[in-house]
Amino acid sequence: MIDIAVQEQAGLDLGAYDTQNFRAANLLSVQLGSLEYEPDFGIDLKYFLSEDFKIQNDSFKAYLVEALANRAINVASIIDEKGLLSSIYNFNLTPEEQSTGMIAR
Repeated sequence: MIDIAVQEQAGLDLGAYDTQNFRAANLLSVQLGSLEYEPDFGIDLKYFLSEDFKIQNDSFKAYLVEALANRAINVASIIDEKGLLSSIYNFNLTPEEQSTGMIAR
């Protein structure tokens, strides 16, 4: 899916962009249930960050990949950068023209 978006770069007002990257970024940054118009969009980060809940990083990564797959976004690989007190996940997505066999909602 290619979308037309506004971007202030190199003097251009409009450009065509791969929306899969934007959809993935939006999905992973929105708390589940916080959008009035689409309450099922997002991830439940509050659940994973609660004090009473202990989870392994691999389980959390699997949850994120599942959330992306439910929105027809294929993940090619995940690069996990571990710090002393945090982890950063970099998702490499499969280009849409190479994405086949996904179950779309």
